[in-house]
Amino acid sequence: MLKVGIIGLGFIGKMHLATFRKAGLGEVVAVADRVPGNLSGDADGGGNIAVDSELASLDGVKLYSNGDALLAESDADVVLIALPTYLHKEFTIKALEADKHVICEKPMAVNAAEGEAMVAAAEKADRLFFVAHCIRFWPAYVKAQELIGEGTYGKVRRAHFSRVSPKPSWSWEGWLLDEAKSGGCLLDLHIHDVDYVNDVFGPPATIAARGIRTGAEGVGDVMVSYEYDNGTLVTIEGSWEQHATFPFRMAFRMTLDKASLEFDSGIDMNLRIHTADGETITPEISSEDGYTQEHRYFFECIESGRKPTRVTPPSSLESLALIERELQSIG
Repeated sequence: MLKVGIIGLGFIGKMHLATFRKAGLGEVVAVADRVPGNLSGDADGGGNIAVDSELASLDGVKLYSNGDALLAESDADVVLIALPTYLHKEFTIKALEADKHVICEKPMAVNAAEGEAMVAAAEKADRLFFVAHCIRFWPAYVKAQELIGEGTYGKVRRAHFSRVSPKPSWSWEGWLLDEAKSGGCLLDLHIHDVDYVNDVFGPPATIAARGIRTGAEGVGDVMVSYEYDNGTLVTIEGSWEQHATFPFRMAFRMTLDKASLEFDSGIDMNLRIHTADGETITPEISSEDGYTQEHRYFFECIESGRKPTRVTPPSSLESLALIERELQSIG
């Protein structure tokens, strides 16, 4: 079983820790975090998804106060970088140079220039590099992409994606609400859908975006339109300007020639197909979440010695570039 080290044990680090344990994927042997409270084994790290406290236990795990020490001393085969975004480039490159396979939490970096340096480092390294864009592995999204690829219901004419959340006030020293460190809502939240749309439809011919800025937080609410040369229109809504009790929600709807596809996490985690014949079909999809499936996929790549073909580093870089095009449009 592959040995795993985690650098950064805030909300998303704890989520990954619990996922490794729940699925029996890898043995977490070491964790590092500069905040002493994050090494206490307490599962409450904020965030918009609850983490199982038993699965987040640190019993028997080697604890480090910084990532450099973990890289130098740990025998981990794979290192998960779950640090604030502005530290992704530094520690991804350090981990690759320390001869570790690397999973980096999304987004890859705070800008495309940093992402390019990470891609270059990965190409030089004798280890694999993977960016954790979990939505590409989320069952309803995976099934929708399969249906589109198969052409079962014809071409996508119109699609709309939505991802809304309360303001992420839980982050360490408020880093998420500092655009220079996190990239704001566009890079931390909205990029989930941008990355998926790019994977399914490719880069758009034109982008038109409008957003609401809030001082140093940057753009906290965006609506963007992607137009394609084949006539497909995709709109993407992202917001973390909702108030504290507003539930996190992700959703999409797509209109194809012969059916409409619908998903809304506020209802359930199923995909619904509304056909032109008047049927409503709920296809069978995996019961595993996207975190588990992305881990399994990457571990299979490591164990088989093949580079990932899903969520390649260059494709993650493309998503960063699309966000930068949106920011240019917003002005």
